[in-house]
Amino acid sequence: MITKDTIHAVAKLARLEFPENQIDGFTDQLNQILGHIEKLNKLDTKSINATSHTIEMETPMRKDKVVESEVFKQVLEKAPAHEDNFFVVPKVL
Repeated sequence: MITKDTIHAVAKLARLEFPENQIDGFTDQLNQILGHIEKLNKLDTKSINATSHTIEMETPMRKDKVVESEVFKQVLEKAPAHEDNFFVVPKVL
């Protein structure tokens, strides 16, 4: 059960300030939410497979096509140093 002290402690950790007249409302709302969660926890879901979506979906995919890019060559040409298709940078230890 959520109490006023819990609301104050969480608000302090989150660096939030609330008027005292709102604290009672937060306490009631959070206790209602926790009550709904308790009801859900009582449901037997062992026979239900986990899903990421409520309906079956497939992600549309396109075929990958390899194409030459002139931009890559232009970027390498502007680099201070390059070797083959890589930038040459100073070693960092």
